[in-house]
Formats: sequence, structure tokens, C-alpha cells
Amino acid sequence: MKKSLRPSCAAVIGTAALLFNPIANAASRPEPLVGAFSRIVIPTSANVAGVGGSQFRTKVAILNATTQSYNIQVTLFSTGGQLATASIPMASKQLRNYENFLADVFNIGSGFGALVFESGGTGRDFIVTSEVYNDIGQGRYKTVVSAGPLLENALPEFDSYSLGILVDDNTRTNIGFYNDSNESNAVSAEVYDAAGVLLTTVPATLAPKAWSQVSLSQRVTNGFIRWRVQGSAYCWAVVVDNKSADGTFLPAADFLP
Repeated sequence: MKKSLRPSCAAVIGTAALLFNPIANAASRPEPLVGAFSRIVIPTSANVAGVGGSQFRTKVAILNATTQSYNIQVTLFSTGGQLATASIPMASKQLRNYENFLADVFNIGSGFGALVFESGGTGRDFIVTSEVYNDIGQGRYKTVVSAGPLLENALPEFDSYSLGILVDDNTRTNIGFYNDSNESNAVSAEVYDAAGVLLTTVPATLAPKAWSQVSLSQRVTNGFIRWRVQGSAYCWAVVVDNKSADGTFLPAADFLP
């Protein structure tokens, strides 16, 4: 869903507020970050061993903020497409917390991929938060993938960017794609330095509903990625400290030319 392609729930709320407060200036009010939907994609998750003895796990919280009770169908898509599926019953106003989602829900001891949550009904909106973490060293190091507001997919008619790309002796960057379409998808990451000079392009061809994440070998300091997609896809970068494995998740941000 793109805000520029159709009205958002926040726009409807803002219009209603003006009706009850004629002197309100809508332009001066920031649009709320609406997070409740009937379909939510968490583009990356993991339950895998990492470098230096780290173990990456995925923490997920799901809130049913409605008065309805329903099931949420969750599907894990990995490199070969659909890997696993499960149904999560949600009572009205219920919050479910998972410390190791792939193991707790799918019984997967080692794996990774995109998670698609769907409730399949009108008025069955829910909120999902997610983080990938590891407990190596003196504490927990985590990468927040979704703090609640909806992560958007990249589309061919948009330019999409991730800022703050860093690859040096102390830091690595992983780049990832999830093909959210039912057809093969050609995607690529154009890596630029801070001056806007193209350094390299990382292409990928994804099968329907396939997921991929690779390490960026090109050294770059405070650069950015311009994402190119043939069809609907979720694109991201994760900048990771090599010592602690602490990471920063950088989803694609849209610009409509």
C-alpha cells in the first residue's frame, strides 16, 4: 500500500477531525503512523547461528486491538518460496509475545526469511512488532525490523532508497529482498557513495514469493542504496557491527519522481 496511490486511514481520521474542529489547520498536523492492518509483511526474520558464537533469534509481538476474535495465518517465505505456515488464534484485545518466533511457531531450529501475517477479514486489523536479536557478550544486541508502523513494499513506479550504508574493517552491510509478487521478479541494489557516485550494482532474480539476503562486498562510508524492482518487493539493508553483531535495519524509503 502506498499513501500516494490511495487515501490512508490516517487521512480519513484527519478529515473527521476537521469536521469537528473547523479552525484546525490540517497542514500543521503530522499524519499519524497507522500500524493496524489485516495484512502485514515482516521482510526478514531468523533463527540461525552467526559469527563469533552469536545466535540470531526473532522476537515478535502481535496485538489484536479489535473486539473480534479471529485467526491470523502466518507464512514463512525463504529462498525457495513458501517454507512453512501456521495459524495463530487471537482473542479480542489479546497480545501474544514470542521470544523465538521461528522455533515457537514453526518448530524451525535453523532458518530465515520473510513473514507474512494475514487475518483475512474486514475489521480484523492487528499490529505486529519484530526485532532480530542475539545475547552474545554482556547483553542483548538487537535490530528492530518493525516498531509498529507498516513497512511498505517497493514498486517499479517509485524510486526507493536506504541511507547510511557502511562497509569497512569494523562494519558489514547485508542487503535483502523479498519478492511479494506471484511472478519472478528482477531486483537490484545500486550502491552509491555520499557524493552520489555509483560504486556497484547487486542484482538478483527472485522466484515467486522468494527471499534473499547477501553480504555487500563493496567498501563504502555513509553511502546509500537505490533499489530497482520489476514488481512488488520488500527491500532492506542491515548495517552490522562486526564485534557485537549489533545491527541497524534500513528499509527502503520511497520517492515518487
